[in-house]
Amino acid sequence: MTKTLIRGGWVLTAAPATSPTPAAIRDGAVLLDGPRIVAVGTFAELAAEHPDVAVRGGADDIVTPGFVNTHGHFSEGLITGIGSQYTLWEWLQELISHVNPVMTRDKAYAGTLLQGIQMLRSGVTTANDMFCSDPILGEPATPGVVQALDELGLRGIVSFGSGDVDRGFGPAPILEEFHALREAADASRYSTFRVGMSSIGRYTDAAWEEHIGYAVDGGHGIHVHIQEVREEVTAARQRTGRTVVGHAEATGMFAVPVIAAHSVWVDRDDRERYAANGVGVAHNPVANGILASGIAPVAEMRALGIPVGIGVDGPASNDSQDFLQAMKTAALLARVRDLQATAMSAREAFEMGTIGGAQALRMEDEIGSLEPGKRADVVVFDGNGPTLANVHDPYQAVVFVAGSREVRDVWVDGDLSVEQFEVTKVDVAEVVARSRPLARQLVREAGLERLSALTGAPLDDTERP
Repeated sequence: MTKTLIRGGWVLTAAPATSPTPAAIRDGAVLLDGPRIVAVGTFAELAAEHPDVAVRGGADDIVTPGFVNTHGHFSEGLITGIGSQYTLWEWLQELISHVNPVMTRDKAYAGTLLQGIQMLRSGVTTANDMFCSDPILGEPATPGVVQALDELGLRGIVSFGSGDVDRGFGPAPILEEFHALREAADASRYSTFRVGMSSIGRYTDAAWEEHIGYAVDGGHGIHVHIQEVREEVTAARQRTGRTVVGHAEATGMFAVPVIAAHSVWVDRDDRERYAANGVGVAHNPVANGILASGIAPVAEMRALGIPVGIGVDGPASNDSQDFLQAMKTAALLARVRDLQATAMSAREAFEMGTIGGAQALRMEDEIGSLEPGKRADVVVFDGNGPTLANVHDPYQAVVFVAGSREVRDVWVDGDLSVEQFEVTKVDVAEVVARSRPLARQLVREAGLERLSALTGAPLDDTERP
């Protein structure tokens, strides 16, 4: 691999205050050597030191770290834009519970390719995913996720989240899916494994504790939904006498790195438990809005030192996989919640989307900022078009102004996964064509014709214009 010098009118490194690397560099550059960043500084300095290195980017572009998507579900990859009339518990019952039993490896692979393309085009270089479906005996579905991520050139933290309550199977098939996914991730360049845990209501006490034990014994992190809606808190108190946060702590979950998705309905005691145990939070502002779940108390959590990242959530709950939309919405919801323009700045939202997400995943030594020694995950925003023609504040330009159409180049682990606005490693038209018959098949098998126009069936009255 050859060295590459990436230039920008602004290089926003997202380096923390303790780093010798400046957070923002005017007319800066980043030097890549294979999969690692080896230098960050001004373009003049680095170009003089490395006169023979090929230069990408330009004096009008903005260079940032790759964005860290802290929560999503590739299992929803073929059901984007359906069932938006439901709140979360209705949505789980009317949509997801019908999809889970008919998931297959082919559908997992096709859905991940389709949605991974959208993530890459919005600057995501790391995706923390929880695949939610029923376990499949004989041919586990989740290795299809790893295969797709490898083909895309997209870094993944992959997990499988399924519970055993009111299901026709016990914990054993779920553990088999864990094994298959872990083996696939171990053999992958881009993916690493975590234990997925859907939500407390999906588990018997035995399965809940067994999955925590699997993580603790194997030294794996846990990716879990916690207190997304108020009803979940009430149900947990009735069942355990504690909030989900309190029960997770009492049953040993926080002995390993945990990223808690949503955490919308967390009170002061819950937040203090997070802070004491180093729990990271994945804030999903768009999905929480679509499903009417509420607005997470992000400022209160961050004030306690809790690392908070941003997630796009699943393709059926967001419904877009555009990370830039999620980052912008995070700032807007904070301002609407507090009725203060200072509630969250563009820079704070940017930091949550980069180094904050890496810290929430406890991966800040490897990803999340442009610093020497870290993985070469880099995004170039095109400054040659009308959108970023005049950059007065580079943080506002990225968070409030730019869209995925400005993402020109994306490096993941030193390789170009997006070049000149197009993904480089897969044929987009082929991916789209592959997805269509599988999406129609899934809708039929799940009995969702009343919610989807894909099969030619009329939509419910609630879906009519």
